[in-house]
Amino acid sequence: MKNTTMLCIVALFLSLNACSQSTKKQKPDLKTTVTNQEKPSWGGTFEAPENVSWRTIIPPKGEPGEKLIISGTVYLPDGKTPAKDVIVYVYHTNNRGIYPKKGNENGHGKYHGYLRGWMKTDANGKYEFETIRPAPYETHDGEPAHIHYTIEHPDYPEYWLTGLWFSDDPRVASYLDKIERDGGLSNITTLTKDDNNILRGSRNVILQKFAN
Repeated sequence: MKNTTMLCIVALFLSLNACSQSTKKQKPDLKTTVTNQEKPSWGGTFEAPENVSWRTIIPPKGEPGEKLIISGTVYLPDGKTPAKDVIVYVYHTNNRGIYPKKGNENGHGKYHGYLRGWMKTDANGKYEFETIRPAPYETHDGEPAHIHYTIEHPDYPEYWLTGLWFSDDPRVASYLDKIERDGGLSNITTLTKDDNNILRGSRNVILQKFAN
């Protein structure tokens, strides 16, 4: 009887130990299933295409609005040395002040809509995107029209910047005290029209580290 009892106890111990080992082996896999859910809603660099270029075109053909091209350079913290391989993620409203969606968006496109894009700075730290000029929100107490920016570099985990504003927007003057992260250089651009009647502006950025 004692031997039978002892065998039952040993069998139970081995069974529990096997379950424990199985659970431990599965934990890394369980972690990966929630990785995207753990990303902040403002982020998006982690969704960049594999072969992302230094330049991108954001709007689909026929998107209404004034054509706009924004270019710039990302620098290392010294403010002089160009930073290559920096992922720049941008997104913005359409010309009616909303984040447009087609209904088939994935990932953070569900939050940001389809007017979004990624770039990876070239050897000279350059990036550029073509899009349409966004309109301001109809709410948010008259916040200026803006283009959201997030930045990521191998040594700088993704962080957000105060959006790119336009100097001819009358709302900017009353919002100057709300600039939190200008990116080391001005987040306000003055737009001009080129020979093809396309609006052009710029934004340069100096890499910084933030605790988001």
